[in-house]
Amino acid sequence: MLDDGGISWLEFDGRCDAAVLAQFIENGGIGDNRLLAIRGAVPEADCAALEAQFNALIDARGSKRGEDGFVRTQQIGATQFSHNGASYMREVAAQMGDVLDLFSMLPSERVAGLFLDDMLEAEFARRGKIYRRAQHGGGVANFASTRKWLRNGAMALHPHEDTAQLASAAEDGFEVATGPHTIAVNLCLADDEEGSETMLWNCRPTPEQRRDMGLEATGYPYPRDFADRHANIRVKIRRGDLYFMNASYLHGVANSPTNDRITSGRFITCVGDKVLSWT
Repeated sequence: MLDDGGISWLEFDGRCDAAVLAQFIENGGIGDNRLLAIRGAVPEADCAALEAQFNALIDARGSKRGEDGFVRTQQIGATQFSHNGASYMREVAAQMGDVLDLFSMLPSERVAGLFLDDMLEAEFARRGKIYRRAQHGGGVANFASTRKWLRNGAMALHPHEDTAQLASAAEDGFEVATGPHTIAVNLCLADDEEGSETMLWNCRPTPEQRRDMGLEATGYPYPRDFADRHANIRVKIRRGDLYFMNASYLHGVANSPTNDRITSGRFITCVGDKVLSWT
């Protein structure tokens, strides 16, 4: 799974050793591997139940992310993009009912296992670290945001990175702001039969590059010709796959025949002895 540019990925069938996964999260990768995919991590029946509930909630209540000038999606659950800690927590609270209604389709013990929380909590405890959802001002971060990527032109999701947006988190000291890298964790609930492609470029933009492109606070979108100066990998993601990716590197989602991809996800970062998740 190596290409000539020295960027690669790891994949496992069904499960991954907890120590390997914790190492990936702590270091932002293992060697040249900046994406780790666990194939078939969640049963297809569970994914199908969540897909049906997502579509029903969107039909009944609409998307919780409107036309913001960046990405066209249908979405349930708050995200920190463009928010400091306080405003993010207010959005989390406002949208919590929809998140609970979405995941109510599964027994609570299966919901707890979607992102391997119990396994990671135990492994990081063994390493002397606390694994939990991020907190700010008495609020607790969203469990997961769930999205269907719509057509956004040449790609469903253009090249971007998810560290720049932490400038907003730093405004009021939201604890995730100082992590050394941002790990994106996504569970694929639905996709075309062959799966759609996640693209990851061997490029972690510098603050100077962000500033030159006017992307200091958003990290979205980087010009495709800039991204393509760097080696990349293209990884097919299918229903039931759970993948962890160093999202401080440029990444995106290619268009597929139907753009029916639905993913549920969150971010993770390490700050001192804490391993924090948020959306």
